[in-house]
Amino acid sequence: MSQHANLSRRERQIMDSIYARGEATVLDIQNDLPNAPTPTAIRTMLRILMEKSVVRRHKAGREFVYSPTSARRPEGAKALKHVIQTFFEGSFKQALAAQLASEDETLTDDELRDMVKLIKAARAKGN
Repeated sequence: MSQHANLSRRERQIMDSIYARGEATVLDIQNDLPNAPTPTAIRTMLRILMEKSVVRRHKAGREFVYSPTSARRPEGAKALKHVIQTFFEGSFKQALAAQLASEDETLTDDELRDMVKLIKAARAKGN
């Protein structure tokens, strides 16, 4: 399971900020967060994220700069697998059907064509 699956809502927001920027300072993160806590609170959460091994830091001048320890895409794939396992009995087909049937979000023709290409590529690889 993804190491990000065990993060609190605020910790996930911090990770979103860091992933979006590539790396971020406490003030960068504070600017990105809704109802942002104090810099001290953010530093505390970053320390916890370091203990969980999801962020690392390095010194740049007088500040610490934080970056993720793993790339976003593999972590997203692990999180998606967990969601599919939890909510769709492990069936990607059921998850995709739920998304396609959703009235909240419609896919464009380009997105649907891209999905067909991905399916064809997966078939060609033996999936």
